[in-house]
Amino acid sequence: MRAYSQDLRDRVFADYDDGLTFAALGRKYRVSAEWVRQVVRRRERTGETAARPPRVKKPPFHQRHAADLRRETAHNPSHTLESLRAALGVEVSLATLWNALRALKITFKKKRSSRPSRTARTSPPSGPRSTPGGSPSTRTGSSSSTRRG
Repeated sequence: MRAYSQDLRDRVFADYDDGLTFAALGRKYRVSAEWVRQVVRRRERTGETAARPPRVKKPPFHQRHAADLRRETAHNPSHTLESLRAALGVEVSLATLWNALRALKITFKKKRSSRPSRTARTSPPSGPRSTPGGSPSTRTGSSSSTRRG
């Protein structure tokens, strides 16, 4: 969005000095009364009447540190968020770090806390296995809710 011209600003200041209100100036020049209030108050505080240059926003964290994040997670994929933050030497919240990893689509698995068992499964099977076109999981007529009348 472009700034209003200096000519418009000078006319607003002149009319304000003649006694018009913020609302009346906003209607007269087709700008918001809040904009009029802000530029008038800034002129009163600092004497500044010109438009300020646009603010330069710094790029998001994940864009500024993308190479470091990729390098560090590739070098040590067992990092926790806290250890990754310490390794990078940055002062950001863990949520910011997590969001940066998500934005860069960096995923990594943690190391297991113990060795997998060599003699038995470490977790039970997830459920009944069915074969394509195979028999249903319950026998017909074995449950009162599925009994045919």
